[in-house]
Formats: sequence, structure tokens, C-alpha cells
Amino acid sequence: MLIRAFQNTLFFIIPFSALVVSHIAYSADPNTTFHTESNSNEEFDYVEFVNQTFDVTMSQSDFLGDYSNQYVLTLNASHNLNDDWRLFGSVDSDKFGDIGLGYSFFLFDTVYNEVSASVGGNTDKTGVYTMGIFSAFKYQDVVFFSNFDAQYIDRQNLSISHLDTQIRQERIYLNKLVGASYDVNDWLNLSTSYGHDKQHYNKLSFKKINNNYRETPNHADRYINLGFTLNLWGVKPYLSHHFDLNNSDWNYWDFSLSFDF
Repeated sequence: MLIRAFQNTLFFIIPFSALVVSHIAYSADPNTTFHTESNSNEEFDYVEFVNQTFDVTMSQSDFLGDYSNQYVLTLNASHNLNDDWRLFGSVDSDKFGDIGLGYSFFLFDTVYNEVSASVGGNTDKTGVYTMGIFSAFKYQDVVFFSNFDAQYIDRQNLSISHLDTQIRQERIYLNKLVGASYDVNDWLNLSTSYGHDKQHYNKLSFKKINNNYRETPNHADRYINLGFTLNLWGVKPYLSHHFDLNNSDWNYWDFSLSFDF
């Protein structure tokens, strides 16, 4: 699944779509307002690191985090309501949209955190509900970050070609992502992240057969993202490569363009 939980919920410097991440959200990469600064000796604007005001992403990962043969275009946006709360959302070319709310705070004056929740859906009666926490701290010239989220996906009109019935599929995922970001200079940033998305619940309900099927999946999606961001006077193009550790056929490129004026 893509962070876009941050790809879909948070979209930080590594757009999950992310994130995404989440749309981190993903993703986990919106805004330029300086708020809630750390009291450490070397102040660092985590808000600018986490957020861009406006973001356009092109990826071969759809809103469910699944590999897509066609590129999906996603528009992400975020608005700070005050020093602690922000409102964010996204819409993509697959007719999926979501909206979420995030609350940020510091731990020990150095660890930035944002707790977020979002709800989304598309025209095919698929609902996506996500709750997660993003954390980041700076050590010397490197920012380390993590994103953990729980995601419930409800597909009410799933169809299978050899079955003459409508199927409702309910799934629960726990998605984990850790990574690092390094500013080479004022205009170049390098980033890497490792993701582990595991499905913990899968239920199929057959509407015309009056039968349910449940399983406890043990399959997990594992992947690595390597990318770089350019800062060109407030316009930030981002390019990354997604390495799927389960199936190399699902490797793809991500491109994102953020506007931070």
C-alpha cells in the first residue's frame, strides 16, 4: 500500500501517494507557515519538511496502493488551520478523493509528530479509512522519519468474472515506513525509505449466495524508495524509484511537483 497516507493522509517529502502518504502522504510530503518550533540549539522547520502547500503526483500506484499499468495523476493540497491543526485532501484521475485532519506536537522538544485521520472513496463504492502517526527528528544534517498507519478498505461492488454475484470485500492493513532525508545543499535533497505493508484481515461477503469467507493473510508488501528533490525558487520537483522487494515487475517511477511559495 502506498503512504500515501500520508499519501493519502500525509504527503511528506517522499510523496507516498504516497507517502502520501498518503499521500505520505506519503506523501508521507503541505505549507510554509513556521509554527511549533523545537527548542533545540539548532532549530529546524519540521513543518516545512513535512508539508508542501500544493502537490501534483504522477505514479503507477493507485489510491489503494496497488500497482497500476497506467500512470495515476493525484492532486494534493493542505491548509494550516492554526499552529497545531491542518486540513488536507487529495483527488486523482481514478476518481478517488479523500479528506483528512492532522494534529502536530513535539516530544522532548526535538521529535516532531503528527497524528492524522482521513476518509476517502471513489465512484465504485470503495471506502478507505486511515489513522496514523508521522514522526521526524533531525540529527546533524539528516532528518529521520517514520510513518505508521492502520487502514480499513471497504469495496462494496467487487466483481469476479466467473461468479454471477456482487461481492463486498473488507480489508485491514497495518503499514509501516521508515526513512531518512539529507539536504546536500540549498537546492538538492536526497531521500530513502523502507516500507512494510501487511494485510491482517480479509473478508468476502457474497450478496446473492448468503455466504461469507474470512481469512487471516500473512502476506506483506515490502519496498524501498530512493529519490531526490530539487528546490527551484519554491517549485520542488521530486523523482523517485519504487523497488518492490516481492515482485520486480512492480517496480516503477514516481514524479511529484510541489509548490511552496
